[in-house]
Amino acid sequence: MTDVQTRAYPAVLELREQGDGRTLVGVAVPYGVEARIGPRLVEVFVRGAFAGTDPAVVPLDATHPRTAETLPIGVAVELDERADGLHGAWHVSHTPLGDDVLALARDGVPLGLSVGFAPLPGSDRWSPDRRRVERRAARLDHVAIVRRGAYPGAMVAAVRGAVPETGTPLLALARRWR
Repeated sequence: MTDVQTRAYPAVLELREQGDGRTLVGVAVPYGVEARIGPRLVEVFVRGAFAGTDPAVVPLDATHPRTAETLPIGVAVELDERADGLHGAWHVSHTPLGDDVLALARDGVPLGLSVGFAPLPGSDRWSPDRRRVERRAARLDHVAIVRRGAYPGAMVAAVRGAVPETGTPLLALARRWR
């Protein structure tokens, strides 16, 4: 996991009580927003940086995993490239840590989102002085819940339910893992 970089964003996580009430909704990565990464580097992601990412392979973590043994608390069920950022929905599993995260969101505790990613070789665009990088294509490794983030706007915006019916993302995900 050493090639995976992490970036945290303050985000608005919404709690929607329809369905099972275990789906967090928010912006994982804002596009076109500069963030200071360390004392000498500014980073910005562009629209399409995560194009083609299969949500079923992007786990939701309560913290950034330090080892391969760190278990996730859920999985992405939707990822949507929009003009302002990568929007997503994550089903939170019924685990003690997952329940804690949902309780915080329901209580209105501000929660940020943080992405773990690996830039695709040759895709970054650097300024001549190497103080600004534009991330144009990256592999999304995971999304984590954080207290405070590097980018404004990447927050959990809602918790919503998923009504199990034919063709829903959760049902499709369940069928994929049979």
